[in-house]
Amino acid sequence: MSKRTALFAFMALVFIALVLRPPLAAVGPLLQEITYSLKLDASQQSLLTSIPVFCFGIGAFLSPWLMRRFGLNTSMLMVLLLLLIALLARALFGFELLLIGTVFVGLAIAITNVLLPTLVRVDFAERASLVTSVYTTILAISASGMAATAVPLSHSLGGWRFVLLLTAIPAALAIMFWLPRFRAGQSHVPVTAASAKSESRAVYRSPIAWAILGYFGLQSLGFYVVLGWLPTILIDASMTPEAAGAFLGLATAIGIPSGLALAPVISKLRSLSLLAVLASALTAAGFALIAWLLANDMVNNEFLLVTAAALIAFGQSANFPISLSLIATRASTQAQTTTLSAFSQGWGYLIAGVGTFAFGAIGSHMPNWSVVVFAIAALSVGQMALAAFAGRNRKIAAQ
Repeated sequence: MSKRTALFAFMALVFIALVLRPPLAAVGPLLQEITYSLKLDASQQSLLTSIPVFCFGIGAFLSPWLMRRFGLNTSMLMVLLLLLIALLARALFGFELLLIGTVFVGLAIAITNVLLPTLVRVDFAERASLVTSVYTTILAISASGMAATAVPLSHSLGGWRFVLLLTAIPAALAIMFWLPRFRAGQSHVPVTAASAKSESRAVYRSPIAWAILGYFGLQSLGFYVVLGWLPTILIDASMTPEAAGAFLGLATAIGIPSGLALAPVISKLRSLSLLAVLASALTAAGFALIAWLLANDMVNNEFLLVTAAALIAFGQSANFPISLSLIATRASTQAQTTTLSAFSQGWGYLIAGVGTFAFGAIGSHMPNWSVVVFAIAALSVGQMALAAFAGRNRKIAAQ
């Protein structure tokens, strides 16, 4: 690959990363405004916040088929075009089209999530961990920025629909930069059915793959609970929507510097077990502290609330790039990487989707949210055990 093509591939990667979180991060802070505008009930609200994560799971399983049928270049272009159309469509009409658009946004993001580790392995093999850390940091920055600015942007632009339309801009730019990469890409060489089946079997039978799946699923559940429900939790505890949105932005932004600092560390470590366990422990401690504050009606204690946000942010900012780095580096072949990515992200996001929906449905009918937040803390403790096993320096056997 020429330097010019590599540059376009990297710029496309940057804008792809910029579009994968804001469409979801905007919904939490704007949920009350959307609810009032479209007259949504509690179940519709839970569906709107959890359906993208369900789609992440379902859509991930489409990725290996797309890769076998069309190759990386064509698959990525098709998915980016679908994402752009869905982002534009979901902001234009009522709840039905908002939900349908959100479904296709979730599916497109799911497929892109799975394709990115393969893209990194193909185009940036020698810097896979570093590039993975860079794009996961971009994910955190974009999620934080949208969470913090969604409500003010809605006020200044004239409503939540315009905020959702803004999230389509990075998708258009990603397509623009992907086109030179698409034209210069290598011809697609189909993977034989026998070879694909053999590689898939190796992944499905590997304890490493199952540990990565569990680790990825639980850390995703924690992240999407924060992204989808934290503003509602804080608003129910008497915080204003603007302050709740700003706090969500803070909760996702605090960990960004540590995410950047971890990039060279992750790329140099052979075993990621200790780092993954520590990150999971921080997340568990942060959720436990928020649960305690809610149970004791102390959410207005800014010092403790910010402390809890910092613990969660530092933990989640490390867990996500670690999990993606494991996907990119624990497989022995490119075909295994795609299969492992689809397997761990597909089932992992389904776990996160079920958990996010259950979290909202149960929490909405309780006097306060402390019990369900404590349950997330307990799951994060279980995540520590999975992290210890998944992070060990081993690879799935090649077939």
